[in-house]
Amino acid sequence: MPLTTGQIINNRYRVAALLGQGGMGAVYRAWDTNLNIPVALKEMTPAPQADSRTLAQLRQQFKREAQVVAGLDHPNLVRVTDYFSWGESECLVMNLVEGGSLAERIQREGALPEAQVLEWARQLLDALAYCHARGVIHRDIKPLNVIITPENKPVLVDFGLVKLWDPRDPRTQTVVRAMGTPEYAPPEQYSATAEHTDPRSDLYSLGATLYHALTGQAPMSATDRMAMPERFTPPRVLSPHVSPQTETGILRALELPITQRFSTAQDMANGLHGSAPVTIARHTSPGPAGKRAGSPVWAWGLGGVALLALIAGCVIGAGFVWPAIRNNGQTDALHTPIAARDTPTRDATLAPQIIVVTSTPVPTLPPPTATAIPPTPVLASIVFDSYRDDNWEVYIVGENGSNPVNLTNNPAGDGDPAWSFDGQRIAFDSDRDGNWEIYAMNSDGSAVARLTHDPADDDSPAWSPDGSRLAFKSNRDGDWEIYVVNLADLSVTNITNHPADDRLPAWSPDGQRIAFVSDRTGEWDIWVMNVGGSVPVNLTNHPDKDFFPAWSPDGQRIAFHSYRDGNAELYVMNADGSNLMRLTNHPADDWSPSWSSDGLRLAFTSDRDGDNEIYVMNTDGSNIVQVTHNNAGDTWPVWSPVGYSR
Repeated sequence: MPLTTGQIINNRYRVAALLGQGGMGAVYRAWDTNLNIPVALKEMTPAPQADSRTLAQLRQQFKREAQVVAGLDHPNLVRVTDYFSWGESECLVMNLVEGGSLAERIQREGALPEAQVLEWARQLLDALAYCHARGVIHRDIKPLNVIITPENKPVLVDFGLVKLWDPRDPRTQTVVRAMGTPEYAPPEQYSATAEHTDPRSDLYSLGATLYHALTGQAPMSATDRMAMPERFTPPRVLSPHVSPQTETGILRALELPITQRFSTAQDMANGLHGSAPVTIARHTSPGPAGKRAGSPVWAWGLGGVALLALIAGCVIGAGFVWPAIRNNGQTDALHTPIAARDTPTRDATLAPQIIVVTSTPVPTLPPPTATAIPPTPVLASIVFDSYRDDNWEVYIVGENGSNPVNLTNNPAGDGDPAWSFDGQRIAFDSDRDGNWEIYAMNSDGSAVARLTHDPADDDSPAWSPDGSRLAFKSNRDGDWEIYVVNLADLSVTNITNHPADDRLPAWSPDGQRIAFVSDRTGEWDIWVMNVGGSVPVNLTNHPDKDFFPAWSPDGQRIAFHSYRDGNAELYVMNADGSNLMRLTNHPADDWSPSWSSDGLRLAFTSDRDGDNEIYVMNTDGSNIVQVTHNNAGDTWPVWSPVGYSR
């Protein structure tokens, strides 16, 4: 059963938000109540189809990996800090890595500068040398698994395919033969009976990652290169700025025969940085002697593939996704989900051994077709108001501005959208029944339902984290107050009941508080209260107008816009009102902030190009990017939760 916001796990970790989900598990942003720090909590749940013996082996393997990776301590590796069983699940706790993935950087900027890529490569190769010296092979290096921190440091995450390796006994200790991502996986990673992965397999994957970073294009998969060797394009053909020395080093790392690659991570570092000469084998066929050019030299293990499908990412070999996290840092790229998996260092007592799941003979199959390649992770989406169809409608657009779709498409006015925390529903207000009421629909625009029924106006809905209630503002008592509608029976409760105006409610991620805007002091300020309306506290208390509070996903900060500097600008503060920081500084108006689900960026409305459009930026105010380009007016952006795709 999925964990819920506010739930305390193992008497220590309070769940704050779902960060990502994959086959048989999920990653949550959580709060360590002992140390008062944010963490990433990965929950692995067993596949119901797997038999008890397999599940026991999987749990044992997962625990061993946790013990191995938890012992790794390197500045360019993610760390495991805790491991425990929780009901039917196994849980890992990891440090929260700040930044955005290398995949995001490439997606946004294309081919990256060689000097920068080589510096990242130097640090990653140092991390790999550290891992390999301790008998740990990563086996899933790719741009999505490299996080670039605000300090421009690469951090390697997702040890989900980790293998314990002994140079004297190159047998795997994994339960399933997880294959990695085709563009970055070496051919031996698919081998059922012949070659096995060793440290040179990681060097292939890093070489493919560097190829992608320097050219802006992922390389051909190993299987395609064996089938069509003439179609492989060297890096300098795509990016002439790449130096011959760097190209030679990458091609050496990408050799299909494992024996023709660099022997160690240090050798590759020396080759890329010019401290040692590099040569590459010249051959016309990727196959071994006795094979025709282009014929495959490996076969799929049916038993491994069947088990992988059976447990669908349970414990080992799962692509669990979680966004790169930031507490107060910036990221250079738009967000896509990031695979993060931690497991620990090699203990001398953990002698490598094969864990056999089945003794069934392993037949061979031809290489997978293109349809077997996993889909590219989906960008997050933003819903917003727009007047582009000559009345206000609710639209959805990719976070990079792609594929805008009208979700409401009604002659009346629809606006003020709000995502449910699980990403399944969108609430909004509409005057389609003669006055403004609260409605909700599925995230694709279907199943529209009216939730309030009052002659007064109800608008500005905000979901409770558990999806059972909606807060909204209404003037049904003569002035604007905050109300809550219970979605089970549509009963409505007034929770403010104050002679001043209270507006724009925003539910905290832990479900305990509601932020709102009020003029009870004579000026518009950001307030916060308990869910029932008790203990209202003025957080800003400023003579100028403060509007539109938006909680960060971990509940630690609140963004808002303010006119305290003469025009609407974006600010952020701690949830207790301290540590105020101005984020934007532009002659135009910037307003209505919304956090991305990973807490890395803010979407907002601005008229800096002459009309209202949707923009995104890092949460320190840097890297502002315009998302929409329509002169009709786009406002009120709200970022989708992690896990939503369309």
